[in-house]
Amino acid sequence: MAKRIILIVIIASILVSIGIVVFMSGYESKKVVDDILDEAYMPAIRIFVHNGSGFRGVANNIRQSVFGRNIEVVGVGNTRQFIYDETVIVVKHDDETELIRLKRMTGIENVIYAVNSNYYVPFIIIAGRDYQRFFRN
Repeated sequence: MAKRIILIVIIASILVSIGIVVFMSGYESKKVVDDILDEAYMPAIRIFVHNGSGFRGVANNIRQSVFGRNIEVVGVGNTRQFIYDETVIVVKHDDETELIRLKRMTGIENVIYAVNSNYYVPFIIIAGRDYQRFFRN
């Protein structure tokens, strides 16, 4: 009898665990779909892209890579020195909501604040040598 009760408890625990996993998976999937739908109604984020990696054509490659991602690249160029190992977002307009959107769309977590509200775009992306982690053609 005791073995039977232990078996029932184990089976019930397994079923509850499976139920929790299934519930959480569905919740995360719904959140991703909601984020995508919400993004469709948002204005494009305007950025400038600088190649800081030293690899030829990176800024233009990134421009092509973000096409259709609700990101508008208003210009591309090179940094003065090719010293960037890691890709970074430079914040020019202090707008945390837009920064969160850009980070979510690109996956870039490195951020530098160089706020200048008169700058013509809210963000600059400086492509480091790791840029392919975030942008693929």
